[in-house]
Amino acid sequence: MPQDSVTYGVTRIRCHEKELLSPASLQRMLEGGAQEAVRHLVDLGYGGLPEATVADAERLVAGALSAAYALVKEISFEPTVTDVFLLKADVHNLKLLLKLRLTASTEAPALLRGGVYEPEALARMVEAAEYKELPPQFQAVLTSLERDFQSGVDPARLSTALDGAYVQYAYDTKHPLVTAYFKALADFDNVLSMLRLKQMDGTAERLRELLLPAGDISHAALIAGLEAPAEALQRLVAIGPAGPGIRKGLEAQQGGEGLAALERERDDYLMGRFNRARYDNKSIAPVVAYLLAREQEALCVRLILTAKRNGLSDRIITERLRTLYGW
Repeated sequence: MPQDSVTYGVTRIRCHEKELLSPASLQRMLEGGAQEAVRHLVDLGYGGLPEATVADAERLVAGALSAAYALVKEISFEPTVTDVFLLKADVHNLKLLLKLRLTASTEAPALLRGGVYEPEALARMVEAAEYKELPPQFQAVLTSLERDFQSGVDPARLSTALDGAYVQYAYDTKHPLVTAYFKALADFDNVLSMLRLKQMDGTAERLRELLLPAGDISHAALIAGLEAPAEALQRLVAIGPAGPGIRKGLEAQQGGEGLAALERERDDYLMGRFNRARYDNKSIAPVVAYLLAREQEALCVRLILTAKRNGLSDRIITERLRTLYGW
């Protein structure tokens, strides 16, 4: 790829990194009520809605994310990589459209913009049950789901099947940055699925249906974890590059914080993988890092505003906040 396109793309990202929220900004949001938190975001130019109120909270977040997606599409000099991460929005939209069709709902879906495909194009695909425009990993899964629609599909199975296709698509790129990220994501999410099922005394057969394509933790180890005592879980599943984060999450979960602790460790570990990208001016990593930073930031903003509206304590909010990029 031309060096000037790399330099241009990374330089643009460096400029926009300055607009990311800081821990101090999140602290300011915590100090007042919901409206004060929204006003602070508006003062920072977050979301592009200068007259926003609490009622516009989701529009603020959506605006910030939409701008980030548009920027990444515009300046990416390696779209085969960035498109994998943008495809997350398309997977969300496919799940929503298929579930609405499955339930014969007439509700207008809240589709996300910024993915690889326009939401209207995905809606046409689902309506026609024709998926040849999608990557083959999705075509295979959706064709199988379509055959099952006549007898009814468990919405949870639908979601897992699409997540599995997404992870396999990422693996099949064979790009080191992409595969390392998604293997770690699969490891965390598979451990979470195992623990949720363990709490419900679920079966190995059910777990097999829920597991994503394996990262560094084998499906056999996860199935063994269903019957293993708590003290043996770390030996079974806290392995591979994500092992330290999984171990920390398991310790917090077993200490009474619940599965939310492991979810937090997952998000922090995945974001932390890109902290070195702040010093990388020669690869696509800073562009991907900026996109993920905006998504992590959005998660924190949603958490604070939702908690403020529902009267949750600052302590509970702080326990669930994710680490921001570069901090």
